Amino acid sequence: MYRNQYFKDAECFDCGHKFKTGRSAKSANCPTCGAYISLEDVEINMTSTQSIKTRGDVIVRKRGRISASSVFCRDLECHGIIEANVTCSGDATFRTTGSIIGEIHCQRFVVEKGADVAFLNTVHATEVEIQSRVTGTIFSTGPVLIASNGSVNGDVTARSVSIEPGGELNGAMNIVRGKQPPISAQATS
Repeated sequence: MYRNQYFKDAECFDCGHKFKTGRSAKSANCPTCGAYISLEDVEINMTSTQSIKTRGDVIVRKRGRISASSVFCRDLECHGIIEANVTCSGDATFRTTGSIIGEIHCQRFVVEKGADVAFLNTVHATEVEIQSRVTGTIFSTGPVLIASNGSVNGDVTARSVSIEPGGELNGAMNIVRGKQPPISAQATS
């Protein structure tokens, strides 16, 4: 336990090898394949057209906008606009108003109070919590919670769906049995 405070986990984007690196490291090279891995946090305060690939966190501020092909990160916090496919190894948290273009893939997907977000592409997550207004299609391999102030306008596919009193689901609800992954658009075409 004591030694773990000096290290953090990293994973290679190319070969998937997981390893430990120093807590304060800004980058690392994969010990298996030698690929460069950024470990820095990224903060977006204005329009950015650069794709982001880091094992650190990404914060999109209120005036921030990402218009790129992809964002790879650990955790994402969005107060602005994203026009990119997003892959998070951790949480994707949204507290914004507007449309998000691109698929979202994450472990935990949260839309916080005060948000009003339209996801134009599918959201894939292991766990979902909706505390505000969301428009879009959600696939979850675990539970979906729609809180008392939350509403989803779109289809939800999940292992379980909980809707607190005052919460709304305006769309189809599909309950998945077992641990099968959500069906992707490529598999059905």
